[in-house]
Amino acid sequence: MSLVVNFDDIPDDGEYVFELVEKPDYFQVDLEEGVLRKDVCVQGSLSKVGREVFLKGSISTEMEMICSRCLEPLSYKVRSKILSHYVPDQEEAGNQGTDVELHASDIEMECYSDGQIDLTQAVYDQMILSLPLVRLCRTDCQGICSQCGVNRNIKKCQCSDKDSVDPRLAVLKTLKDKLK
Repeated sequence: MSLVVNFDDIPDDGEYVFELVEKPDYFQVDLEEGVLRKDVCVQGSLSKVGREVFLKGSISTEMEMICSRCLEPLSYKVRSKILSHYVPDQEEAGNQGTDVELHASDIEMECYSDGQIDLTQAVYDQMILSLPLVRLCRTDCQGICSQCGVNRNIKKCQCSDKDSVDPRLAVLKTLKDKLK
């Protein structure tokens, strides 16, 4: 199955309701973001007004990522709403060779051509945007010791964080101590 829908399949006076499932390898996810471990399920509806198409739905999948503090793998369930607005590309709309003024709302628009509405980019973008900026295996993750490198979630170390100062910041620590 593909994330492409024919424009003619969408009724003029109603909604085209769908449930599409894609394998993880369908999306080219950057390894820094994570690895898709489960199929991507997209549920929603498409409705049209003239030649414009509106997508409203939800995405669900699971990604494996790396914890920002301890560098251990973690599993993250992606559950996100998706809204998108599709318009025919300029050639199909008959605006070939004319200048068009862009508005702020145009940034959120996707283009379709040849009567084929490809949901792939909107689904991918929403998947990536729904990922947390700081990825933690658990809320109380202790991270890795900056001195000995041990994972503090697994083993306690005897290193002292107070004694460890980056030599480049030693001047600031001296200034801080004087201000006390």
